[in-house]
Amino acid sequence: MGVALQIGFLRLTGAPLNSVEMIPPQVLAHLGAELGIAPPRLASIRALYRRHRTLFEHQVAAKQALGLRDLTEHGERALNGFLRREAGDKFLVDELEQAARAWLRDHHYVQLPTRRLRSSASGARRHYDGGLLAGAVAAVGIEQTKAWPLELSETMPNGKTRLEWLRDSPASRKTKGLADHIAKIDFLKKLGADKLHLGLAAGTLKAQARSMLYRKPATLKRMRGERKTVEIACFLRLQLLRLTDDGLGMIDYRIADLWRQARTRAEAAVEDELRRHQALVLQLASLVDDENISASVVRDQMRTMLAPFLPAGAHGPSTKVGRVRRELATAGRGASELLRAASSISLDLPSTHPLAQALTTLDRVAASEMGRLPEGTPNPFGRTWAFLIDQPDREAAFGGYRAATLMLLKRSLRNGQASVDHSLEHRAPEDRLIPKAQWKKERARFVRNLAVSATPETTIRWIKDELSTALKAIDAAVSRGDIRIENNRLVVPKLKAAPEDERLKAIRRELFASVGKIQLPDLLIAIDATTHFSWALLGRTPRSEHELIILYAALIALGSDLTAADMARMTLNIEADAVGEMMRRIEANGRLPWANRLVLDHFRTLPVTKLWGGGIQASADMMSLDATRRLWTARHDPRRRTPAVGTYTHVLDQWVILHDQAVVLNRRQAGAAIEGALRHEAVDLHRVAVDTHGHTHFGMALANLVGFDLAPRLAGMNKRKLYLPRGLDVPASLRPIVSETVSTSAITRGWDPLLRIAASTKSGWCSATYVLDRFGSAARGDEAFQAGDAFGRLLLTRFLGAYLGDPAFRGMNDALLSQGESVHTLQRAIYSGPIGARHGRTPEQMAAISSGLTLLTNVIMTWNAVRIGEVRARRPNTFPDHHIMHIAPNAHEHINTKGVITIDVSPHRDRLLGGKPPAAGIRSVI
Repeated sequence: MGVALQIGFLRLTGAPLNSVEMIPPQVLAHLGAELGIAPPRLASIRALYRRHRTLFEHQVAAKQALGLRDLTEHGERALNGFLRREAGDKFLVDELEQAARAWLRDHHYVQLPTRRLRSSASGARRHYDGGLLAGAVAAVGIEQTKAWPLELSETMPNGKTRLEWLRDSPASRKTKGLADHIAKIDFLKKLGADKLHLGLAAGTLKAQARSMLYRKPATLKRMRGERKTVEIACFLRLQLLRLTDDGLGMIDYRIADLWRQARTRAEAAVEDELRRHQALVLQLASLVDDENISASVVRDQMRTMLAPFLPAGAHGPSTKVGRVRRELATAGRGASELLRAASSISLDLPSTHPLAQALTTLDRVAASEMGRLPEGTPNPFGRTWAFLIDQPDREAAFGGYRAATLMLLKRSLRNGQASVDHSLEHRAPEDRLIPKAQWKKERARFVRNLAVSATPETTIRWIKDELSTALKAIDAAVSRGDIRIENNRLVVPKLKAAPEDERLKAIRRELFASVGKIQLPDLLIAIDATTHFSWALLGRTPRSEHELIILYAALIALGSDLTAADMARMTLNIEADAVGEMMRRIEANGRLPWANRLVLDHFRTLPVTKLWGGGIQASADMMSLDATRRLWTARHDPRRRTPAVGTYTHVLDQWVILHDQAVVLNRRQAGAAIEGALRHEAVDLHRVAVDTHGHTHFGMALANLVGFDLAPRLAGMNKRKLYLPRGLDVPASLRPIVSETVSTSAITRGWDPLLRIAASTKSGWCSATYVLDRFGSAARGDEAFQAGDAFGRLLLTRFLGAYLGDPAFRGMNDALLSQGESVHTLQRAIYSGPIGARHGRTPEQMAAISSGLTLLTNVIMTWNAVRIGEVRARRPNTFPDHHIMHIAPNAHEHINTKGVITIDVSPHRDRLLGGKPPAAGIRSVI
């Protein structure tokens, strides 16, 4: 029995059983039954092993039986080397400790005691930080590193310290805000931030700098040791990267704004020109009808009338875009300021790139102070700008040249041809992808990880077979009358809504009456007692009930429109300062996704969730949150007609939210849809339903290559075509809507760079959002883009075969998206007000708002699911499965989220505090 006990414990924990107060009777009974002997009723290790040598012999026998061995001196050196390498990707000592346990398990070593593992992890952390310190000192010099705290503590004329100034988000997108932003970048370069090439991944750099993002300026002078210099170095580098990205984003926004203003002026000019032409026609008609005027006088007067309408100087094409370009050429001062700002950021451009030539020409003209474009200046922009650049008026030609440079700058930033070394999102694409040397060496491994064919020929044969099947399915749907083709256009009738079941509505009311009403804090406490998400948020067990109460209040304030002051007014005996400090701690530690994962995992273990879905499909959509217009990331929401920011969520077909991310409005969301499906680890998704904003052809290809399919619900279906390569057998009924324009040779030429991009995305070298931004329409002409665009068009036709050919599949896909919108209804009930001016200014704050809202939403749905399961178990005949499967857990009418809040921890105190005694002087109910 002793040997069996040692083997079982070693198998479960990886460590030998040395001491325990008492061995559970259930364990003894199980061993006795397995071995066929009578077990003792009560036993301890001391009682079983009165002879210590026997304990040692049994432990050796257990190790031999399981193939485990003790860690040797050589093994310990290997473990330390592994931890030092892992320290570059894992910042927390806890993460390094878990990695060490996994390494010991994989190498068949017995697990070490926690204290020894933690010591090794801490040593690896110190060793890595020592390397960072040496790199920072080597880059900028010891004197500069010593001066950093003084420089950052310096008080500016506006009363803020340099540290607070650097942490502030842009105050405005206008000229003054951009100038202040460029001044911050110049100050960071003065401190040597552009030289701090620390070799850290973006996530590790953020983790290293996180404490400086929240540190009070007064504490800088009290910081001691190597840690201070490492934190400041990482902070300076991170802020330079972020400010560069924000600055280029402001320039991009301002260029788009100048284009919008030019378009407005062009449209107004067209309307004015139309009125003048109408008046001219009336004048000419009146002149022709006057019989008292001679023909020569009529001609003279007609010449006078027509003179203002005859072209003079630059008359360009009469197209709308040509008119807008002509108006943009008049944006003198604004355009010059943007180009100067872009030059100060130090763009990396090949000397032969047209933008480099254009910027050099503008600098030469600015130095001459002539304000005129010299005759014979070459046009690097193409024929579309020739009518403005080649005109006789050289001052106007200079304006046209400047406008063309602006638009080329915008395009080059989008497709990555213009890059910046000190940037997160605008580095050169080659710096973000798997290095070419590594790709050539390990291509086979990366392709196996993608689970796609390494050769384009195999993929083309596969997709052609799939397309033939899709064409047959669509042709059959046309024959059945499910869809029609009229006037060479596709007509897809709306699916009829299922008749509303009055009985189901009554059952739903009865079900939630049995569920009962509850306050939001009580709901949080009940779910936390099971999942311990509060432990994840704190990184430890709570020290007291009061700390838990403050944590719950801060979480509600983060995930709703309530402020810390609101929570203090609504809850007895807590201070707004304490709630605000806890909110900042939650933002700073970045543990909200971990807490969400705990709730998500618990939700999916509930039996009732199997009735709602299989857990392999999800919908992805954005929800806008109202915000003040002073918020830097706010954009105008065309639907709600207010400034807003976005949270992009992936909702599983079982209703729970898998992943969330903060996004900027009015941008294509295909990258966010792919990124969210890739980065969560809860389930293996096969399909993600998206709307039109979440779809691009390149996005369809990228999603397929990384392991799942995008299923878009497309707007303007009557204008859609079935994209095919030449040579397929197309049914006659589908000829009007078929476009045989896809080049398989483009897929063949760009297949290898396309696979490299997909492997880089899946392996985490770059984000899907970055890839979709860089390989959008601005990347036309790039081989990888052409291959991805062509492959994506074929995948869209393949998808339309199922979407159009099977009404049941179409209904299921549309229902997935409707399900996500229903979850957004719950989120709006939680976050009903706008984001204030002092919140949501930094990426960390926006991530905390988005994840906090997701956590509250998931907790509410988990509590509903638990209660639905309990009511269903008690009354299975009243609430049968075929009704429960149509009742969603996102109801919130029975939950009090506002008003006076009572937070009572006492019913679950032992489970929440890990069995700790009550803290003296702390009330259990506040």
